[in-house]
Amino acid sequence: MDYRYVLDVDVAEVLLSLPLRQRRYFITISRRLAEDPSQTGEETFLDDSERVVQKKQFGQWRVSYWADHATKEMRIVGIQRSKA
Repeated sequence: MDYRYVLDVDVAEVLLSLPLRQRRYFITISRRLAEDPSQTGEETFLDDSERVVQKKQFGQWRVSYWADHATKEMRIVGIQRSKA
């Protein structure tokens, strides 16, 4: 894996509050995103810095992310549980 994933502090706090099984699943999601940094989500939006952020659904989780190609990092900046 050329890129590594980096979690926003708010994402890390949510992750730490999850049961172990869900934390492992989210780590798998993060690794998959880092393995393919050019993948696009189902939606995009501009953050406060006017950076294009992707949003993608993974099971019950909606993940927001962007690839920092200069540092080879996948920045995971948001996570939300979908309402089923």
